[in-house]
Amino acid sequence: MQTESNIPDEEKISLKNVFEGFRDWFMFIIDKRKTIVYGSLLISVLPLSYNYLKSPVYYANTSFVLENDASASLGGLSSLASMSGINTSSLMSASASNLFQIDNIQELYRSNNMLSQTLLENVTINGKSQILIDYFSKVQKLEKKWGKNKVYTKDFYKDKKLYTRAQDSVLKEAIKLIKKDFLIVEKPSRNTSILNVGFKHKDEVFSKIFNEVLVNKVNKFYYMTKTKKTALNLKELQTQTDSVKRLLDMSFSVLAEIDENIPNLNPLAKTARVPYQRAMANLQANQAIYLEVVKQLELAKVTHRNKTPLIQIIDKPSFPLENNRWKFLNTLILGIFGGGVLIVLLLSLQRIIRQALKY
Repeated sequence: MQTESNIPDEEKISLKNVFEGFRDWFMFIIDKRKTIVYGSLLISVLPLSYNYLKSPVYYANTSFVLENDASASLGGLSSLASMSGINTSSLMSASASNLFQIDNIQELYRSNNMLSQTLLENVTINGKSQILIDYFSKVQKLEKKWGKNKVYTKDFYKDKKLYTRAQDSVLKEAIKLIKKDFLIVEKPSRNTSILNVGFKHKDEVFSKIFNEVLVNKVNKFYYMTKTKKTALNLKELQTQTDSVKRLLDMSFSVLAEIDENIPNLNPLAKTARVPYQRAMANLQANQAIYLEVVKQLELAKVTHRNKTPLIQIIDKPSFPLENNRWKFLNTLILGIFGGGVLIVLLLSLQRIIRQALKY
C-alpha cells in the first residue's frame, strides 16, 4: 500500500482539486437552500394538480379459483361403485377431461356472446331499471352517434331476434370498444387456477355492475355446460327409479290382495297357489330391478357431482373502487423530492456554464 509520500505530486493535485470542487459545489448548494426549498414546493404543485384534475378511472376486479378434482368428489361413495362392479377410475378420468380449462375460460369472458348478454342485461342503477347498453351509451356519449344511424337505446329492450342490421352493428361496436379499452382478463400466474376479471371505466357504478353481471353470466354458462349431460342423465334415472318404485309398491299390494283371498288354502291344491307364486315372482323381480336402478342413480349423482365445477370467489368489487389517482401523501413526497432534484440539477448546470464562460 502506497503512503502519502509515495503518491505523485500530480495525483495529489488532482485529488485536492476534486475535493475542493466538491466542497465548493456543496457550499453553493447550501447557499441556495431557500431557492431549492421554494422551487421544490412550487414544482410539487404540478403533480398534485394533475393528479386531482384528471378524471379518475375506476377498476372493478373479481378473482376466483376454478377447481375440478374428480378423486376428491368421489368420496365415500366410491365403495358403492366398487360393490356394483363399476370401475371408478373411468369416472375419474371422464371427470378430469374438462370441457373448459382455465385458459378457455379467459376466452369465454372475451366472447361476443357473453359480452352481448351482459350489455343487454336489465339492471337497477341509481334506482332506475335499465339495460346496461342504455347506460353505457350515456356515459360514453354515444347516443348522438348511434342516433345518426337511426339506432336508439330504447330499441334494445325488445327481443334480440328482432334486431335490425343497424342494431347488431351498434351492439358489435360496443362490444369491440369494451374488449379494447375496458375489459381485463388475466391469470396472475401460469401455475395457478386463479383468474382475475377486471373492468375499468370512468364511471364507478358502471364499472362495478358490468363486472358483476359479466362474471355471473359466464360462471352460470360454464356451470350449465359442464353439467348438462350428467344432469339429463340424472333426471332420466330419477324418472326410471320413481317408475320402478311405483311398480314395486303395486306388487306388494297385489301380493297382499291375493294372500287375503286364499286364507285357508288346501296344501294339495297346487293350481290355486299359482297366482300367489306369480305375484311373489313379480315382487322379487321388481325388488331386484329397483335395487339396481337405485345403484345406478347413486352413481349418476356421483358423476354429476364430479362434473360440477367449483368456482370459489376470492375477491369481488365493492365501493369505493380502486382508481388510478395517486395518494396525496405519496404524490406530495415524490413531487417535493423530484422538484428538489430538478432544481439542484438546474442550479449545478447554471454554475458550470458560468464557470466555463469565465475562462
